[in-house]
Amino acid sequence: MAWLRREDLEDREARTLSPGASHSRKLGSRRGAEKEDTLRTAFQRDRDRIIHCSAFRRLQHKTQVLAAYEGDHYRSRMIHSLELSQIARGVADCLSLNRDLAEAVALAHDLGHPPYGHSGEEALNELMAGHGGFRHNAQGSRIVDLLEDRHGLGLGLNLCLATRRSLLKGKIPPDFPLSPDLRAGTRLPIEAQVVDRCDKIAYLSHDLDDALRAGVISEGELRELSLLRKARQRLGEVPSSKLLSQITSLMVHDLVQATDRTWAGQAQQDELSMHHSDKMRVAIDELLRFLRERFYKSELVLGVMRQGGDRIRKAFTLLSSSPEQMPVTVRSRIDAEGLERTVCDYIAGMTDRFLVKLAD
Repeated sequence: MAWLRREDLEDREARTLSPGASHSRKLGSRRGAEKEDTLRTAFQRDRDRIIHCSAFRRLQHKTQVLAAYEGDHYRSRMIHSLELSQIARGVADCLSLNRDLAEAVALAHDLGHPPYGHSGEEALNELMAGHGGFRHNAQGSRIVDLLEDRHGLGLGLNLCLATRRSLLKGKIPPDFPLSPDLRAGTRLPIEAQVVDRCDKIAYLSHDLDDALRAGVISEGELRELSLLRKARQRLGEVPSSKLLSQITSLMVHDLVQATDRTWAGQAQQDELSMHHSDKMRVAIDELLRFLRERFYKSELVLGVMRQGGDRIRKAFTLLSSSPEQMPVTVRSRIDAEGLERTVCDYIAGMTDRFLVKLAD
């Protein structure tokens, strides 16, 4: 049996991918020139570099919704990223898009999240007012471009431009320090949209599961949700775990089918976009409102998140006044980056439990 070389994989992309999809042969440019791998495409190498970086390992101890140290069965940022990567890879496959790019972006999309999720993000953004602000997506770009610099070349993970651009979805503070070749507002690869849509599918599904596990909501409350009613119509009276798997399937199938119908009648293949059907969008919005009211705003969640925000503020004050408490490798960036940005980078990279040890 003949083994496949990188060139064979690139040729297969050229033959099989949809118009508008990203090709690793065309979009695999890096800031620092490198010799091509004999087996892996450029996007496969990006995926592997992300999985093996220290920022990805730390995601296993960072909060998704319930604090990472609250229980062994709740999703952490790492588990969310892994679940998302598999959904995004499957959707990209179904639509003949580049599954390797989708997987790489999914695995990297939350690298920049600080401890305690969005509460931590809000606290750091307040603290960095006047110093460029803070957003987790922009921080993720900063991590792969600068902070994860194992070889000391100033290129971070030296990922492909298409992968790096795909991390910049959402708002970016106007003065946030990005690499010069990245510009917010640049049209993103269609695979970045795949990850964005699948991100919502992933967190709605697993946050509902975690809320049930934590006892914040009951199975009886789920009966009011149209997505759960539709799942029960298909499966009958079954345990909630099977219903939750079914609603994930319902959202994924709708995304693929609705998008494919639109693309089939679209003349310009360079303006592709991903979307759900109108009926599914209504059902997804209903589920999101339910989780916001019953789970995300519950005292079990908000109480821990408030503590996390307070810990980040305390740590920022402590390290700003005593920067010698940071590692030498971190302090070495103060002259170039400024004290506030250096402290922000250090705190953003912490796990929940490391922050607790520092601030308590």
